[in-house]
Parts: sequence; C-alpha cells; structure tokens
Amino acid sequence: TIKSTGVSLYYELDDYNMQFLEQTQFHEGKNGFLIYLIDSPGHVDFSSEVSAALRVTDGALVVVDAVSGVCVQTEPVLRQALAERIKPVLFMNKMDRAHLELQLDQEILYDFFQKKEEKNNAI
Repeated sequence: TIKSTGVSLYYELDDYNMQFLEQTQFHEGKNGFLIYLIDSPGHVDFSSEVSAALRVTDGALVVVDAVSGVCVQTEPVLRQALAERIKPVLFMNKMDRAHLELQLDQEILYDFFQKKEEKNNAI
C-alpha cells in the first residue's frame, strides 16, 4: 500500500546566511532548523492522508511535471492547502524533458512554460 512518508532533516545555517534571518520572526537565537518533509500521494484515494499532512505542515512544495502540467488531483490538493492557510511553492520538474522531447526553440519553449505557469497560478 502507498502511504505518506516522513523524513526529518536538521539544517544549520552559517553565520553569513543567518544574518538575513536575524531581522525576521524566524530568528530565535539558534542557527539550526529541524525540517520535516512529508511526501504524500496525490491520488484521489489518498485525500485523507493529504488532509492530515496539510494540518501539520507550515508549507507545501507542489511538484508539477513541465510537460504534463497540472494533473487532475493537483487542483483539489492546492485548494485544500490554501483552505488550510498554507502557502504552496510551485516547482516545475522535468524541464529538460520538455526541451528534449518537444524539440522546441527557446522562445516557443519560454511561451510554453509561461502558459503552464499561468495555469498553475490560476488555481
């Protein structure tokens, strides 16, 4: 069976990068951050797991295939994330595949990605 999986990461910023966070609400006098990543299936059969994952997260990374674009279940998951007041970050994956398989020149490829991005932002 497919289930959500979680991974814990500890990341420590150096002093140079930490100076950019010192003036924000995220600075608590520590240089380390504990990051939990929850990979949740996007299939409609796992909507309850997506709901549970969204309730315990501070953000969402939405991975969209550059050629296929937004899949059927991506839109409801994004709407659910927005309803939970989570600000999703869009990541377009497999951009090299679009260049290699579609064999488009740079301007047409740029327009292609721009249209995909507009469709993602419309959600």
